[in-house]
Amino acid sequence: MDASTYIEERLNGQQQWYSAKSSLNKKYHTQLKISTIVLSVLIPFISGLEKQLPEEAPILLLLAILGSLVAVLTAISGLMKFKEKWINYRTASERLKKERLFWATKTGPYAQHMEGFDLLVKRVESIISSENGDWGSYMGEGIPVP
Repeated sequence: MDASTYIEERLNGQQQWYSAKSSLNKKYHTQLKISTIVLSVLIPFISGLEKQLPEEAPILLLLAILGSLVAVLTAISGLMKFKEKWINYRTASERLKKERLFWATKTGPYAQHMEGFDLLVKRVESIISSENGDWGSYMGEGIPVP
């Protein structure tokens, strides 16, 4: 594989994938957090209205449902680790962008290597491998992936 094919297919493809996944995980994280905040705020608000509402209003049931929803959303957020994935994917995307810029401008680690394609491949694959290891580590509750 030549340098232009590698950059287009591997480096650019991976950078775009990480960027898209980062944006998606940021969206999920933000939506879950906003939903949790809104539902949490509704609980004391509705509790305060209890005296103004008719006795037959199912306030306790509504409060129980809201509290359960907050617990479920918090558990989903912790289980799916949207924030961690958002940050890790964004970091990998930005590191790959930086490598592409260094390569294109022959600066940074490529300043001394006129034909530094092998160095580019090693550095890009190291970034991808590192992110994959990080993902396995936090998805496996801190157990590193072999």
